[in-house]
This record gives sequence, C-alpha cells and structure tokens, in this order.
Amino acid sequence: MPTRIHLGLSTCPNDTYLAHALLTGAVETPGLELDIEFMDVQRLNERLAQGDFDVAKASYHLALRHAGELLAMPTGSALGFGNGPLLLARSELTGTLPGPASRVLCPGEDTTATLLYRLFHARGAAPEQRVFSEIMPALEAGEADFGVCIHEGRFTYEESGLVCVEDLGASWEAATSCPLPLGGLFARRSLDEAVMDAVQDALSRSIRYADDHREETLTTMRAHAQELDDSVIWSHVELYVNGWTRRLGPEGRRAIAQLAERAAGAGILAPGHALEIFEPFARRRLFHAVPAGAAGVLEALGEVRPTSLDEEGFVHLSQAQQLEGTLEVHFRGVDRVLLLELDPEKVAADVRFEPSRGGALFPHLFRPIDLAKDVIGRTTLCRGRAGRFELPEGITPRR
Repeated sequence: MPTRIHLGLSTCPNDTYLAHALLTGAVETPGLELDIEFMDVQRLNERLAQGDFDVAKASYHLALRHAGELLAMPTGSALGFGNGPLLLARSELTGTLPGPASRVLCPGEDTTATLLYRLFHARGAAPEQRVFSEIMPALEAGEADFGVCIHEGRFTYEESGLVCVEDLGASWEAATSCPLPLGGLFARRSLDEAVMDAVQDALSRSIRYADDHREETLTTMRAHAQELDDSVIWSHVELYVNGWTRRLGPEGRRAIAQLAERAAGAGILAPGHALEIFEPFARRRLFHAVPAGAAGVLEALGEVRPTSLDEEGFVHLSQAQQLEGTLEVHFRGVDRVLLLELDPEKVAADVRFEPSRGGALFPHLFRPIDLAKDVIGRTTLCRGRAGRFELPEGITPRR
C-alpha cells in the first residue's frame, strides 16, 4: 500500500513550477500517495509547526526555530543572490527608513522576511503581520508607512506607485557574502528515512521534468499565481529557481548556518539551532572498515570479499553518522583499522539500504568491493586516549 504524504506548497510560481509534474502525473511516485495543498507561506509555517504536514515549504526562519523536529530537503529551496524581500513605502517616504514610531507591515512572524527586517532594523518599529498579498494594497491605501514585500510583488510594486527604500536581500549579501536562504522544503524527522528518500527522488525528478518542459508548466503556475502576466511569472521562476533549488550544495549549507548564527547573535533565536540537511541515499558517504593488518592481503587480491558476502549475500557498509557505532560494535579489541570510502556513484546500482542494527537503514553492497574502481579514500584509524577510534575530519556521529 502506498505511503500517504501530506505535502504543503506555496502558491508562488517557483513552487508550482516544481510541483507541475507531480500534480499532473507526468512524474510517477511509486510507493507514495501525495496529498498536496497550496497556501500562503505564513500559513504553511503555522501548519508545519503544528504538525499538519509530513513535508512542506516553509521559511528558513521557521525551520531554524524547529530544527529539532525538521530536516531540510536538498531540493526545493528559494535561495540565491538578488532575490531578497524589498522594504517598500509610498513615494513621499523616499529616502527614509523605519523609525520607532513608524507603522511597518511584514508577511508573517515566522517568515525570513520578518527575520531580515528585525536583523537590519532593530531600532525600527516592531512590525505588524499581514498576509503578503495584503501589504502593497495597505501601503497604497495609506494604512502603513512601510511594508516588506515578497514574491511577485517585487516585480510590480512600481505600478502601484510604491518605492523601494531598501533591498533587504542586498543588505544581507553585503553583510555576509552569502546567498539568502528564504524558504525551503522541510520534512518531519519522524518520517521514515526510506520514505523521505522517495519524496526527495520525486521532487528531484519533478523539477527535472519542469526544466525539460518549461512551457507546459505555465498552466499550473497560472492557476495559482497572484500576478497572471506570463512575463511576471517567468521573471519569478528565473529569480527563485536556480542551482540551489535543485541541490543546496556546500554554499547553500553555509548560507543557512550563517542565518542561524546571525539570528542567534541578535537574540532572535537561541544559539545552537543547526538545521540538518537530508542526504539522499544515492549521495551518502559510504564506508567499509577492515583490520589494518589485512590491508596487504586485500591489495594483492584487488578486492574486498568478506565472509558476509557468502553468508548473507552482501558486504556491510556504513554511512558517516553510523561509522562510530560500527567500529565500536564490530572492532572491539582492535586498535587500528583501515577505513575504505567508496564512490557512491560507482556502487549505487548494487547498494540497497535495509534495516539492520537497531532497525536503522544500513547500506548493503551486493558484490565485492573493487579496490581500484570503487574506493576513493583510504584512512588508517587508531584508538585515541579515550579508547574510541579517532574519526576522520568531517565525519561527526549523529547524537
């Protein structure tokens, strides 16, 4: 029976562009039944925090607050340069910035837009929260002095007689030299890892389909967009769908860490709100350990063929966060081991992730390890003073 996934997305073109193939069935999702809802980002923030979604688009501000409950998916983020919220005002306020007595509107307490306003205008008035689509009309009507604008409005505010007094994204870039992490797709940590991997695979295939069938996605985007002009829709997609949307990568991870650090420094978040990024099975670092004394024999054979291959049909591997436990369970009394790191792309076709120690999913390789073709790193590990093996740099066990 398929696993039902309650997926929440925003109505913005970048999300409907990504979701088009999932909504139309152009990309199949074997093993999954997707129940997709669209709504305003602050409403998504609220409902994800309440536990209503398995996976949802939300603000990085919200995700950092709930880092103990959520993982960021590596696909689906709105993150980049030149895409930040705009601080808008009526034309008579050109050249001014919010003061303590100003009336300022923001698009939701948990949005990254509100976080940026608070970071760069700590001495300004406390913001009032409105649905993002109500902010520009409120400014036009004289109901507020300033408003933080997100989504399609950044392309149309001049038509409403408004002026941009500050690009908050540009302020972020000048302060950090990092792309701005606005929103992302986040999964609940309680979701089964194999299901999470299937969701990530579906998202990745869906955005690839959209890239290959761009014009086809317009029907879906028009059905949800606030601005129906096709040029505005495509401008939105060009700005918010980029390489970081397809895969966060190291620079995206640094940007998210920088947002957490700056929010903590300003007292907006407590320190230590590190947000973990879900790593698809196909990209995970894979390791196999053998007693160091066996290295010479293995080199002569050119392969690793442990007894488990004959007895169980596979070679036991470990992911990075599982490595410490594997060493302690299977190498008691051994002081030195040879750690082999495998190329995940070379072994992907022959690896399955299956329940093992404690019910956790462990990678199993259903053939010998070819030392010449599969191995991308060799490290000798020794036990330290505390009696534990000293792990290579960059490998931290999950606590």
